Amino acid sequence: MPVTKLSFQPGINKESTSYGAKNGWFDSDLIRFRKGRPEKIGGWQKLSVTAFNGTARSLHAWITLDGAKIMGLGTHLKFYLEEGGLYNNVTPLRATTSLAANPIKTGSSGANTTLTITAAGHGAVVNDYVTFRGAATVDGVTAAILNAEHQISEIVDSSSYKIVSTGTASSGNTAGGGSSVVAEYQLNTGLDSTVSGTGFGAGFYGGITASYSQTTLDGDISDSATSIVLASASDFETAASTLSSAATTLSGSLALASTSGFPSTGTVLIDSEKILYTSVSGNNLGGLTRAFDGTTAAAHTSSTAVTFVGLILIGSELIQYTGKSSETLNAGVVRGVRGTAAAAGTSGDTVKEANAFVSWGGAAAIAAQSENNIRLWTQDNWGEDLIFNVFDGAPYYWDRGLGLSSRATTLASQSGASGAPTICRSLLVSPADRHLITFGANAIGSTTQDLLLVRWSNQEDPVNFTPAITNTAGSQRLSSGSEIIAATRTRQEILIWTDTNLHTMRFTGPPFTFGFGVVSNNLSIIGPRAYTPAGDRVFWMDKENFYSYNGAVQVIPCTVLKYVFNDINLSQSYKIFAASNRRFNEVFWFYPTEDSNEVDRYVKFNYVEGTWDIGSLVRTAWLDNTIHDYPRGASTNNYIFVHEFGENDDGSSMTSYIESADFDIADGDNFMFVSRIIPDIDIGGTDLPSVDYIFKTRNFPGSSLTTDSTSSVNSSTEQSFIRSRGRQAALRIQSSSTNVRWTLGDTRIELRPDGHR
Repeated sequence: MPVTKLSFQPGINKESTSYGAKNGWFDSDLIRFRKGRPEKIGGWQKLSVTAFNGTARSLHAWITLDGAKIMGLGTHLKFYLEEGGLYNNVTPLRATTSLAANPIKTGSSGANTTLTITAAGHGAVVNDYVTFRGAATVDGVTAAILNAEHQISEIVDSSSYKIVSTGTASSGNTAGGGSSVVAEYQLNTGLDSTVSGTGFGAGFYGGITASYSQTTLDGDISDSATSIVLASASDFETAASTLSSAATTLSGSLALASTSGFPSTGTVLIDSEKILYTSVSGNNLGGLTRAFDGTTAAAHTSSTAVTFVGLILIGSELIQYTGKSSETLNAGVVRGVRGTAAAAGTSGDTVKEANAFVSWGGAAAIAAQSENNIRLWTQDNWGEDLIFNVFDGAPYYWDRGLGLSSRATTLASQSGASGAPTICRSLLVSPADRHLITFGANAIGSTTQDLLLVRWSNQEDPVNFTPAITNTAGSQRLSSGSEIIAATRTRQEILIWTDTNLHTMRFTGPPFTFGFGVVSNNLSIIGPRAYTPAGDRVFWMDKENFYSYNGAVQVIPCTVLKYVFNDINLSQSYKIFAASNRRFNEVFWFYPTEDSNEVDRYVKFNYVEGTWDIGSLVRTAWLDNTIHDYPRGASTNNYIFVHEFGENDDGSSMTSYIESADFDIADGDNFMFVSRIIPDIDIGGTDLPSVDYIFKTRNFPGSSLTTDSTSSVNSSTEQSFIRSRGRQAALRIQSSSTNVRWTLGDTRIELRPDGHR
């Protein structure tokens, strides 16, 4: 029988149906097109066995004057400088405070490791880091344990918080530490996911406060379980008391026998009425909302039991409880409260304290966090020094001369600083003319951020922002839009995206230093990181299209446009980022899909060949091989991975595939019978690697594809005999073993018509 060569157009095409995309490729994962041929992408392995804290959203690398290769790494918890696989914490300090005498109090004796710290006006939020100095041993918890860095696990009130130590109390409930305790507070930590605001849209309608405790499930639970075992339940409140006087249906406060153990805000149960309270004063609960959570207001007699009602969040389910035993919530457990659905849980799932949850129309207590968006950073070099900032936060300066053990300090505190911004959205250095430029900054003499204001320093002086006749410092407020979203360098100019326009900024020299213009109206960007320079262009993504700029804006024709934009979680758009892989002329956009709160997919464009492909990969930041041999990508597991290195997923197998659109004979008038495959594939690796040729068939476009045959092919396979029959067929090339790489050529198959039925 004659053979037929299967020829498919390069690139993935999902703008039509699988049958409508005939003669093309329809689906893929972890592949690329090079010279029109699909091939498996390179693998990756950990840069270091050392993990960092937080989710990385920014990577930047440079070489110092002495040849050291340093990478700046910003997470939602800390800022690091990596060298040689070691992560040096240079997170700026926001405050250094001497505490009152004996500010450390232990919890109960035994296994309890929770310490309560008295620190008036601490300004901390949950997950912040604090380092103590000068503390003396307290109740068996040694000075060596205390005088170290700790993460804050709970905010009690504005004057106290809790930490978890590695030491246990001998007697319990003992205050101490001496009179020389100094607390060094690192920059407030940020959010790992965007909170959309208050009221509708903020998590579960109103959402929960940013200052919550969290742990994990210690064992699986069913959707009806009424006993929930946690890894640690120490920070999940329980409390009980009695009324010391009667309460009517109109009472605005509750007098208890004791408020010991009751947090500063929460819900209590009296008889069958739930009552929300927002303050504790002495033995009184105040700021009451009666008949809370759908219950009915009632009168309550003196000595009636008052029980604190705890609330936890697992996934999207809210669960109520009233008591615990050790690490188990086992009293008053009610599943799927406040309109949520009860669901099974898996050991290791995150459990959040949700006592500050509010319903639709309420005001979520998010004010403790400086922003509602995820923690982002921008970084750039001033020579071998690093200047960086928190998105909508202060700019900082790290001096290479002080070494990797030194912390960054504010730009405004540097020697000779004049008028330096104390807040901005982002920053960069204009390399040709040597100005430090800040975007969305505060004006001189003001502490209020102006989200359209661009300010730049004097030439060759990154700390002098005060304009004068004798310098080039200045500012410009953009003419359109309501906020700057992002900015980047190109060859000749700087691009600035607002929420409505694309602007350019060009160095013109004295007297105005920079000139500004609008490139395009009604055009923006989907998030602050959704751009990347590559080749001689800048590529970016907005909410409807992909674009490039090389002096003019161009829409990039995209063969997977509908597929991508129909499956994006826009509430987490700040997590979307673009990345280049210049060795292969590629630009990635990593994005969270509709049902995910974290980046889990990518779309990739080869800007030389004009081909697109798609796949799944969890990466939160990327760094091209500018100074390193290979690109680097950060993942949610707190590691950096070296990419295009080997063929495996950090030593494990990775599944890579490409699948064709449907093909047929005689426009599907006849069934076809495939009896033989003659593969054309370049396979490399160790241990005689193989690739699977998978034929899928269906009889009508509306039916599902089913696998008809699978043939394992290695480098010595000449042909493979199969039996596959259908009106339409698709070919899938897939590898799932370790140590394999492949490039696909032209596959030939032996087929014949096989009747009309």
